[in-house]
Amino acid sequence: MPARVTAVALFGSAATVAGLVATDVIAVPSWADLDGIDVASHQHSGGAAIDWQTVAASGQSFAFIKATEGTGYVNPYFSSDSAKASAAGVLPGSYHYAKPGNGDARSQARYYASTLATGAQPSLPPTLDLEENGGLSADQLIDWVHDWVDEITTLTGRDPIIYTYYSFWLQDMANTTDFADLPLWLAYYGDSLPDPLPGGWSEATFWQYSGEGAVDGVYTNVDMNTYYGSDAQLQSLAGRPHSGTSAGDVADALKPITDAGTGEAGIANTIEHGLAAAGLPALDIPLSTDVLVSLLGLVAGEVTPTEFFTTLSGTGLLDTATSQALTAAGTEAAKADVTLPQDQIQSLVTTALTGGEVNLGSILDLLKAFGAQDYKAQITAGTLDSAALAAETGTAPAGSPAPQGTTAPQDAAPAAATPTAPAAAPAQ
Repeated sequence: MPARVTAVALFGSAATVAGLVATDVIAVPSWADLDGIDVASHQHSGGAAIDWQTVAASGQSFAFIKATEGTGYVNPYFSSDSAKASAAGVLPGSYHYAKPGNGDARSQARYYASTLATGAQPSLPPTLDLEENGGLSADQLIDWVHDWVDEITTLTGRDPIIYTYYSFWLQDMANTTDFADLPLWLAYYGDSLPDPLPGGWSEATFWQYSGEGAVDGVYTNVDMNTYYGSDAQLQSLAGRPHSGTSAGDVADALKPITDAGTGEAGIANTIEHGLAAAGLPALDIPLSTDVLVSLLGLVAGEVTPTEFFTTLSGTGLLDTATSQALTAAGTEAAKADVTLPQDQIQSLVTTALTGGEVNLGSILDLLKAFGAQDYKAQITAGTLDSAALAAETGTAPAGSPAPQGTTAPQDAAPAAATPTAPAAAPAQ
């Protein structure tokens, strides 16, 4: 067994990826201050990579990346896209797709906070993507949003951005002015923003003006946005979860991983960009640091054993038996409920990273510290009982197809439907 887990470049045929390339180009409006996009796993159709170097060269200054939805879905590309965007000089952000009819607001905020802390830092403020009412009345939905905002502010120490579309806020949120002190990201597909803005906002911080744009480096249609301000103002809006908050403590503990991930992402970007330039676009190159991030999520109880095993299987970084052993160890650690001081976690995490890559033996040492048994000898000797591990973790036995895992019910980027203004508002 190799001592290190290293990223493996997986290549797609030029014909396959060429078929994904958008041909209709929407011109950048003359009123745009700074341009940006928002992406989800939808932008990785067929497993294609986003060429973040080309995205940056096309003039995109920022990218909101879908992190979570409800309390049951994490975008599998979130942490790697965040790292790759940052490495290319594109300021990353994140967003949570709200499911008001499927779980309370505070639980969804906690689910999102634990994921956004794994992204590259600094980043744009946490963002609520609100475009469903979940069957709630306007008053109920307003209370739901209040709870979400209060919880995410407590968990991160940062005031969130509200993403919504014009008619939704007027109708489903009864045009409440309760949130006018928060930054607004408004989806409104017209030649100019509505006047007046909804919700008592005096200005929009971000405007999503198209859901069918084309940007070099992205092989599907993509949402187009503008930021109203200078680059210095955009950078000042960026930050990280505050130390002493739940998400801040996670981000601090993960800093060695996210820093190494950004370095590894720069290498992956160069490979993906070079292949694209040669007419051989690559499938997305997984980052070895994602394994460690996902594993810590398993230990914390935020990621299920099946989800973690599926993540490992999707990267192709480890054989099935070793993936099962890591899944079993992480599951044991979660059940052991051992609490380690943050400085000890940081030390163990740093040790698990050797030259910016994940060291398998050190990962197992980390899990042992969390209360799991030591699988190193079994892995080295090749004596793992795959059937027993599969039964213990609920994963596929060695040689079987990996489980499919959770699929996003709403994995398009925000505002899949074109916002429609009421008759009294400017036509779009």
